[in-house]
Amino acid sequence: MKGVNDYLLDYKDDILKLSKSIYDFAELGSSEYKSSGLISKRLEDAGFYVEMPFMNMDTAFRAEFGDGRPYIGLLAEYDALPNGHSCGHNLISAWAYGTAVILSKMINSGKIIVFGTPSEEGIGPYAGSKAIMASKGAFDDLDFVIGMHPDDRWAVGSKALADAEMEFTFIGRASHMAASPCHGINALDALVASYNAINSLRDWARNDRHIVIGMIIKEGGKASNVVPDKAVLEVDIRSTSYDFLIRFVSKVKRLVKSISEGFGTKLIIRDLMPVYSEYKHNYTIDNIIEDELKKINIRPYNIDKSDEIASGSTDEANVSLRVPTGHIDVKIGNNLPGHSEEFRLAADPYNASENLIKAIRATCNSVLRIINDPEILKKVRSDFNESNKA
Repeated sequence: MKGVNDYLLDYKDDILKLSKSIYDFAELGSSEYKSSGLISKRLEDAGFYVEMPFMNMDTAFRAEFGDGRPYIGLLAEYDALPNGHSCGHNLISAWAYGTAVILSKMINSGKIIVFGTPSEEGIGPYAGSKAIMASKGAFDDLDFVIGMHPDDRWAVGSKALADAEMEFTFIGRASHMAASPCHGINALDALVASYNAINSLRDWARNDRHIVIGMIIKEGGKASNVVPDKAVLEVDIRSTSYDFLIRFVSKVKRLVKSISEGFGTKLIIRDLMPVYSEYKHNYTIDNIIEDELKKINIRPYNIDKSDEIASGSTDEANVSLRVPTGHIDVKIGNNLPGHSEEFRLAADPYNASENLIKAIRATCNSVLRIINDPEILKKVRSDFNESNKA
């Protein structure tokens, strides 16, 4: 009977070719038509039943194989950034595909479900698709889920900042800046006042909420001798606490509304993505992944057991609130700044092939251990229930 290593030999070339195609497509979030089409077609060819589009998102899919319990979810991402796959999502999709196909050859009872999840980077109408899926119950029938991400270290578990992004558009009235400024309504002044006011709110946040505020002016007028009649401010706010973030965002919106009213501008507020939550880790799943990595001489950093503060955000966190979720970070280089050219080059699957295959091996063996031991499955659920009480 074949084992995981045997199937990896059979499928290695297939996995790398899939990843390289998605790497070369480098499609932005919500527009990953080639990437999602390719991976869903390959899963269909492997015997998976594919639903696509999924939940009214053209580049999302749900692919499943098998019968009976348990239900195991794998999260596939494939969106790029404007500078290409500088976050390595082409490797995530290859990991999900390879893990799913190998497990489909080895399980006797249970269902392997791959979720194709667009726009984790928050671009376009499907921004934060996992948060959308989670809110609509897409993961509620699963026993557990595993996600993956490339990194500059091996790690298990995850921490994430809750994240909200919004856009404020100020509509004023144009007039000549020198001859008749009194007839204009300066949208840029309203924006700048709002920018400074939002910055001043940092002091309102307790230190243990670790508030992060990022802002850019996307539009601020067309000519310096014309009173700007339109200005656009994009704001990204993060915190270690989802509940605090919701209150903070509400305060920001009230503040900006009052400033806009004072300047006499019309204000349009647009949320750019669903709010990403903080992450609820699952000790049992992550400890098993750690153990399987150690069996192949990799000693991963256990994020769950660390006191480090989260520095990024992901819609995978929203999944972790609905179903037990494990996570593996795969080393593809050293000292790699996220979203950089160095990261993009490291994410070429033929540069990262050795560790990508090791990650698939460890994930497959972890899943097989969990589903073949009812006591471990119970512990996975118990961890989840205890985490949600906290």
